[in-house]
Amino acid sequence: MFIPLRQIPAIQKANGKMTDRANNSQRIEYRVVLIETHSMKILAIAGATGPHLLRESIPVYTRVAEALTEAINQRYGLCTVQLASLPGDEVFSYCAVLEIIGTQQAMSGGLLSVALDEIASSELTDEERATVLRIMKGEASELGRFAQPGSIEKLLAKVLSHQDPSDWPIIRQLNQGTDFCLLSLSDASGRRVWFKAVGEPNTREYALTAELARRFPAYLPKILATIPEWNGWLMEDVNGIPLNESTSMDQCERALTALAAMQRELAIDVDFLSTLGAKNWTCAQIRSHFEPFFQEALCAMEAQVSTKSKPLSGRELFQLRNQLESALDEFMNAGIPETLMHGDIGHGNILATRGGPVFLDWAETYIGHPFLCTEHLLADLARSNPIFARNQAALRSHYAALWNGYVRPTELKKIIALAPTFGAFVYGLIAWDASRNRPDPAQAWPLIRSMLRRTRRELEHAVEVSA
Repeated sequence: MFIPLRQIPAIQKANGKMTDRANNSQRIEYRVVLIETHSMKILAIAGATGPHLLRESIPVYTRVAEALTEAINQRYGLCTVQLASLPGDEVFSYCAVLEIIGTQQAMSGGLLSVALDEIASSELTDEERATVLRIMKGEASELGRFAQPGSIEKLLAKVLSHQDPSDWPIIRQLNQGTDFCLLSLSDASGRRVWFKAVGEPNTREYALTAELARRFPAYLPKILATIPEWNGWLMEDVNGIPLNESTSMDQCERALTALAAMQRELAIDVDFLSTLGAKNWTCAQIRSHFEPFFQEALCAMEAQVSTKSKPLSGRELFQLRNQLESALDEFMNAGIPETLMHGDIGHGNILATRGGPVFLDWAETYIGHPFLCTEHLLADLARSNPIFARNQAALRSHYAALWNGYVRPTELKKIIALAPTFGAFVYGLIAWDASRNRPDPAQAWPLIRSMLRRTRRELEHAVEVSA
């Protein structure tokens, strides 16, 4: 669970974390309800008004479950997992419920083992206390399947051949939410595997990951076991480095080749991808959003207060829309089939290994024009490394050559020229679409303005190249 956007100003979601762009040192305090699973007691600290909950202050830009479990381990030497993060309150700090797992060591740091009703009344609101009690009884179903003590024991019973606590692997929790869990499990030899389970709105990731791993075992982590009723799977660890941390053009070209191989194979089976839950971002879908998108884009431009870049006028937006509609016809009618797109292909979701590229995190799987996916990858790589920035054209040509059999050279040249334009435009369009269901859709306006300015620059360049 991430800290809600409405609670912290000027924060944007990036790479699965919450980033405070104004002050990366900003921290937030959590009250920690730490449960001893077998006794159903709470570990607390003595206070003047009675036992107090543990307190941990964590950076706002990190995952809550990962930060809290690591802090508890460092301070008290206890291995824990987060069961739930309770809603924030205007008066009280945030509150998270954690559980001790494995064999408990001798308590340190002056911790007390007390019943929930012994915790000082000032430590929890009545609603929070009632919710914690329901979690302890395994009755807080609204918080998901992992919001109950013993859920990790059930996991180990399902995926491991033993349940002896002395043989438990080292468990590190990286994320937790409603029906969502991400754990790494390491044994005494150092071998590590990963467990991931997904809930709404990402339940489709389970079926899509399982199918893609079956079809492309060289390009996805090996799945060792599945738990369908949890939308969960156990997968091998991958020994590699994120592609955006590499300096190798060869590794980048290998990733583009692998991506095209998957896309070409699935181009004839896009209906199956749709059945598994892949989102529709086809060219036809893009066109259907033009009207509402440009209406909001005008509002975004008119609301701009920064003078760093000039906002586009209504006339300029109208002209850009007409140009994009004409260019979209050329882009979609050239002959390249719409197919698999990785919607979050940057941000370290490709690992470069000795055996080749491995693609991670298919929560955002789309059906659309394959060149759009590649443009998003190239943009991410260009931001990460000047080597990739200088070689954008060469990498784009390498990828385009893999589609020679689908389109005439003259048409392919048009697609290459227009791909950066639609890469920028669709990036903004998807961000706008995602923002429509949020409490404050205007949070996406700065990105929309930026992407439209870039779209216009790329389109002007494409026209110059084609002239």
